[in-house]
Amino acid sequence: MAIAITQAHLDRERDLLIDTLRRLLTPLSNGARFNWLYNNSPHGAARGWLVIDRGRDAIVGMAAAFPRRFYVGGSEVFTWVLGDFCLEPQYRSLGPALQLQRACLRVVEQDPSAFCYDFPGGSMVAVYKRLGFSVIGKLLRVAKPLRVDRKVKEMIKNPTAQRVVSFAGNAFLKIGLPKGTADGTLEMTIQDGPCGEEFTALMHEQRGKFEICLQRSAEYLNWRYANNPLAHHEIVTARRNGRLVGYVVWTQTNEDASIVDLFGEKNPGMLKCLVGEVAARTQKRGVMTLSVSINESHPWRSLFAEMGFHLRDSCPVVIIPSKAFTRKIDPQLIGWHLMQGDRDS
Repeated sequence: MAIAITQAHLDRERDLLIDTLRRLLTPLSNGARFNWLYNNSPHGAARGWLVIDRGRDAIVGMAAAFPRRFYVGGSEVFTWVLGDFCLEPQYRSLGPALQLQRACLRVVEQDPSAFCYDFPGGSMVAVYKRLGFSVIGKLLRVAKPLRVDRKVKEMIKNPTAQRVVSFAGNAFLKIGLPKGTADGTLEMTIQDGPCGEEFTALMHEQRGKFEICLQRSAEYLNWRYANNPLAHHEIVTARRNGRLVGYVVWTQTNEDASIVDLFGEKNPGMLKCLVGEVAARTQKRGVMTLSVSINESHPWRSLFAEMGFHLRDSCPVVIIPSKAFTRKIDPQLIGWHLMQGDRDS
């Protein structure tokens, strides 16, 4: 098969890209998703590549890179997160995948970029290995059960017995909900309306305290969470004497909820209060399990372990530095602040 890789024109080929993604990757691909993810990010417009079978004169795959601004040791750098990689089944051999991924990786040399990063699936790990890049870390999904109703229904068929066992189990789990320690000056509230400049100010205050983390400005948070057409997100804030000191972002899907971002001062008691607030609110709504995805060397991973979150699964992390990025990438991602919210969508 003779294939060609061409850079996509986001405006002119918008409908073609949306259709290709819907056909090969996700039924959620539509105009709202495309505008949000490809065009509206405050960090800049995405890049896309199309795979063309010359013999058939047909589009058989695509991939994309989405811009992100990071802080590295307190200094701002420009990066890319890779995503929306898809190919028709008969083109998923190593050859076409290598060609497409090579095109994506050129983005770090064509622009003044520091690095690009990806959370590849199993087949893509082989592609990266062939290209000379290894998995250097993992994004771990840890979870805490909040209610037992779902498991009880699987194990017990008698409705009366289900209610009795669920009541006792849920009461026990409620006792073990995460709890933080904070003085009386800490106020926990649901964020009502868009994030304001206090979120940007918090990012500036904390950026030098994390070795490598995403730029979480108010503009970015509003785009990433408030304006996200794919999921509804909620934010709990922590303020001390009226000043924002931390926040947590989560989303709920049916009986499960996920914390996608947790940021603020490095105060374990305050951070545990934020997670505890989400756990208490979601348990009341009938959520069975609360999850969070966090890189294995994240400075706050131990906090989740202390709160009873246990490993469920993981996905690999690949970092591809540009030639201009002279900083050595630690093989365990020590000092990196990566969570679910740092992914492409």
